Amino acid sequence: MAGRRILLVDDSSTMRRMISSLLKDEGHDVSTAVDGQDGLAKARELLPELILSDYEMPELDGPGLCSAIKQDKLLRGIPVLLLTTLGETQNKLTGLDAGADDYIQKPQNPGEIKELFARIRAALRIADLRNELAERNRLLEAAHQKLNFELELARKVQRALMPRPPKPRGVLRMAVSYTPANQLGGDVYDIYRLDNNRLGILVADVSGHGVNSAMLSGMVKTLAAPLTIAVLEPGELLAGLDVAGEQFFPEGYFCTGFYLIADEETGLLRYAGVGHPPGIIVGPNGSRTLQSNPGLLGVGMVDGTAGGSDRLQPGESLILYTDGLPDAMDPSDVLFGEERLVTILQAHHGSDPNAILDLVDKAVMGHTAPGRPSDDINIVVIQYPAQ
Repeated sequence: MAGRRILLVDDSSTMRRMISSLLKDEGHDVSTAVDGQDGLAKARELLPELILSDYEMPELDGPGLCSAIKQDKLLRGIPVLLLTTLGETQNKLTGLDAGADDYIQKPQNPGEIKELFARIRAALRIADLRNELAERNRLLEAAHQKLNFELELARKVQRALMPRPPKPRGVLRMAVSYTPANQLGGDVYDIYRLDNNRLGILVADVSGHGVNSAMLSGMVKTLAAPLTIAVLEPGELLAGLDVAGEQFFPEGYFCTGFYLIADEETGLLRYAGVGHPPGIIVGPNGSRTLQSNPGLLGVGMVDGTAGGSDRLQPGESLILYTDGLPDAMDPSDVLFGEERLVTILQAHHGSDPNAILDLVDKAVMGHTAPGRPSDDINIVVIQYPAQ
């Protein structure tokens, strides 16, 4: 082992000369201190790689020095070996409890000198491993902070890509909510103005969540945009999205989707869904659903998708959502479920759309407490206010 910086603390000048001479012969850079107080000051000044200290010293003894070293943030990683002529078990326990890394009899013959050097090498190896681990942890923490910074930046970008509801041009009112399970989510929604009084509204859910799903959700928005410009029927748009997505989705990834065209003046809805939870309409006369077709998008298997139509009446609200909402589980793995959702919506169907979102959000968070939903949750509420 190459020479290392060692601090020798001993109130005996004879022992300081003898041990420091032996250590220097081994190639070490040795500094000395005359007692514990001097040793503590020298340790802070020199930052040695190892400290050898006598047990019995005036002012501040070996255990006291050990304790002070281990309480100092800059020094606590330095191994401390206590040298003593005291062999009682209690003395050893006192030294080790004070933070000593080893407890060694002062060498009195060549064999004990060899043992001292072997103990020093062992202590330095352990210190090197500890320092290496600390450096790796530091680098890991720096990388973790950098990753968190980049994920937070990506989260802000993703949020910015989620449009606000447009200003109403008719009777319908709208609110949206997007809650990713992690910093980035795989759910996506988009709102397109098709003409003066019609809106195209897409809600999609990419499999999984996190960075991969977030990137694919952005791809879904990109692929859907030109299809909406063509003002395709909802089923045709989803079929086109399936074909386009097949070229970009990696193996094992897919998405579900629900698309509707809403007439802001009349409340007329034309819709279609693939693999997605049904839309739910609630109002003074009860509830009904806008059913979704089975299947998956992005795998090239949707040949054509049948759609349907409905019409929101005054006092009715429509909610579109991703499966993270009904699948949210409490600590006992009980799902939030569609029935619980319908009950809440039915009780508050006439509330402001943003108030409905808040009520649903509070109910989900209360259901999953003290945890939180494990999947992304995306909700769109469209309402025809009561006249």
